[in-house]
Amino acid sequence: MNMQELLKQIIKEDIAPLFKAKGFKKKGKNFAKIFPDFAWTVNLQSSKWNTKEEVEFTFNTGIFTDKLFGTFYLEKPPQFPTEVYSVLRLRINELKNEPDNWYKISISTNLDEVKRKIQNDIQNVIFQHLEKLQTIEDVIKEMVRKEELGFYECPHFLTILYKNSGFIDESQNRINKVYAESKLDSQKEFIKELAERLELIIK
Repeated sequence: MNMQELLKQIIKEDIAPLFKAKGFKKKGKNFAKIFPDFAWTVNLQSSKWNTKEEVEFTFNTGIFTDKLFGTFYLEKPPQFPTEVYSVLRLRINELKNEPDNWYKISISTNLDEVKRKIQNDIQNVIFQHLEKLQTIEDVIKEMVRKEELGFYECPHFLTILYKNSGFIDESQNRINKVYAESKLDSQKEFIKELAERLELIIK
């Protein structure tokens, strides 16, 4: 059996129904549950080395918000929220605190075992993680917490979310801190432009 075809079948019969039951929409290998201020996003990433004999894949999660568009991304937001444009982008293994580990399917795979593992990870890891993020304030708190733990993502995302969520002082303090810590002139120039778009003042 062609393993790439088998993966498509597993997505259709075993993975997509779990997301649908939770209110997610699907586009290609992307799933999104849309709320007024943001969306939970999950992407099924296939390995570029996949063959007919063996496939590997993993899950990436994130929180999409169109508040980053027009300020950080100078383009219109995509019609379907995707993980690639999200904040808090975390792979399934990071949610499980494990080394990077992909699901593998080959002719010798115990398929029932792999399906059970995938379904368990979606329900008890991905959904549990996302369900803690019910408001934009929850998202901001989690971004702050992850940053304090040393998780790196673009420092401007938090500035923008603070400002757009009405936390003006936090946004103002953060942009000044990020500006002061920036080493490159190009970074400082970008931060000045961002401050202008957000109507913040760099001191």
